[in-house]
Amino acid sequence: MVKRGWFLLAATMLLMGGALGKPNVILVLTDDQGYGDLGANGNPVLKTPGIDAFRDSAVRLEHFFVSPTCSPTRAALMTGKHEFAVGVSHTIMGRSLLAPGAPTLPEVLRSAGYATAIFGKWHLGENYPCRPQDRGFQEVLIHGGGGIGQTPDRWGNQYNSPVLQHNGTWQPYSGYCTDIFFREATSWMALQAKAKQPFFLFLATNAAHAPYVAKPEDAKPFLDAGLEPNLANFYGMLANIDANFGTLLASLEASGVARDTIVIFLSDNGSAMGAFNAGMLGKKGSPHEGGVRVPCFIRWPAKLEPRSVNDIAAHVDLLPTLAAWCGATLPDNWTGDGVDLGSALLAKQPLPQERVVVTHSGRWPATDSPVQHRFRNYSVRDQQFRMVGLNLFDLNADPAEEHNVFDQHPDVVARLTTAYGTWWERVAPVLQQPVRYIIGSEHQPVTSLTAHDWWAPRNIEAPMGADAVWNQPQIKQVLEDLAIPAKRDAHPALTGRWWLLADRDGHYKVTLRMLPAEASAEEIKQLGRLRQGKAHIRVNREEVIVDVIAGASAVTIGIDVDAGPLDLEAYFDGQLAGGNPLGAFFATVEWVGERKRNIHPEIRPNAE
Repeated sequence: MVKRGWFLLAATMLLMGGALGKPNVILVLTDDQGYGDLGANGNPVLKTPGIDAFRDSAVRLEHFFVSPTCSPTRAALMTGKHEFAVGVSHTIMGRSLLAPGAPTLPEVLRSAGYATAIFGKWHLGENYPCRPQDRGFQEVLIHGGGGIGQTPDRWGNQYNSPVLQHNGTWQPYSGYCTDIFFREATSWMALQAKAKQPFFLFLATNAAHAPYVAKPEDAKPFLDAGLEPNLANFYGMLANIDANFGTLLASLEASGVARDTIVIFLSDNGSAMGAFNAGMLGKKGSPHEGGVRVPCFIRWPAKLEPRSVNDIAAHVDLLPTLAAWCGATLPDNWTGDGVDLGSALLAKQPLPQERVVVTHSGRWPATDSPVQHRFRNYSVRDQQFRMVGLNLFDLNADPAEEHNVFDQHPDVVARLTTAYGTWWERVAPVLQQPVRYIIGSEHQPVTSLTAHDWWAPRNIEAPMGADAVWNQPQIKQVLEDLAIPAKRDAHPALTGRWWLLADRDGHYKVTLRMLPAEASAEEIKQLGRLRQGKAHIRVNREEVIVDVIAGASAVTIGIDVDAGPLDLEAYFDGQLAGGNPLGAFFATVEWVGERKRNIHPEIRPNAE
């Protein structure tokens, strides 16, 4: 009877949870909050009591490193690999798309029976196979692009009452964006806890990324203290995160699963403002300490004792560490850059000592080859030193990186240089291969493309590209300039191309616009109408040209496409002076059937 009773109890518990003894995981990632943007790290103005209290109850990784900017850090977090190894080198220009094939943290945890959800910022691709729902997340509530108001986001979106993408469908929400993400995440978490379902919750705020728009009551104390408006709003956004984080933790306690939940708090890069930088050199975008050292706190009441850890660790370590803690199995052939820190954080052994962390701020121009930037904007960090180009800094003696000791430590220079060279040779081939959205797939019938993801055009001299139109205010400014003859006549070429993969042969409908279909009729009337000219679509080496009548707001062209890789350029002439091309800022691509012998262009003179 005893054995039978135990068997029934075990079976019941497995049916209830499916993952007996598995901890839940909450990963909170803030945006652009540097090491010094925290009260506990000495900020003289910003107070963060909620995060500070959490810090005191957690393992504090005092020398934790991420990438210099948004998408790269997210790619490394999700895969346990350096971002260059999975196709991500920038935040725009088509270089923020996460390559298919690399197992992600939500995929790994789902295989172990976890429910998975993301709330907030993804910034690793807008279309199949790069969307969060393609990469392991079951519940998805996100904005588009790298921030609310960027080009891939819902047109006209604001921080207050935004339209957000919920499981692939745009829906309106009420309230301030950060409040919404925390509120919806907390509700989802409570449902999983009630169902006794182990869960992985990735809560990635768009705050405190620019534009700096805080709730007035959050910015007011900093404005009253005399801070300039951008800094006051930046700190107000962080104060709001702090309050929401405290509420999330309180809800976790109330759910009854806090003891068996791993909660991790960190940021994605160094401070965007750097008003207080804890004495470090560099901020967001820099390969120096201040550009990549961020707060990272890990709490697991059932297992971890609060303490400070001064050995180096990095974002790539979280996937293998969490996989081991959660009983998830990595693929047999998995090779990553991260290290399983589980035993070390449990104080069973020291952290790895003989390791280096490579940083490269890969924001080279669209027309450049990665090879041109091999020895630019990079650094290599070990436990004591950071080498930045021909500069070597002893961080133990010189945390501000003021004294170059390159000539004094040739052995260190040789070791770090070798490590960097080995790393570069491994990732360089990946950098040469663009990550492609897949068109014509049943997973996503309509692919929506934007200028945010433009690569450099093939045979067009275009001094301006994605870097000039990656957010909506930039696009509006360009379109407003085109209405002024003097500015229009002086405007240079502005265009790019998309790297795609056709899932199947057939006839595709490509619709080109200067403003997306959801823009208001008045805005399209004022800014989104085309002048008389030509619309060009280039697919690989083939080109289709159709007439554009004055006043058209959208041009739809049908074209036969072979299955396989292709590059797509879509631009207009007649819009800029001197025959300069102007790329379509927005395009949709849809497979509509079998091949057709002829091309049938359709010109739409009115806004949809």
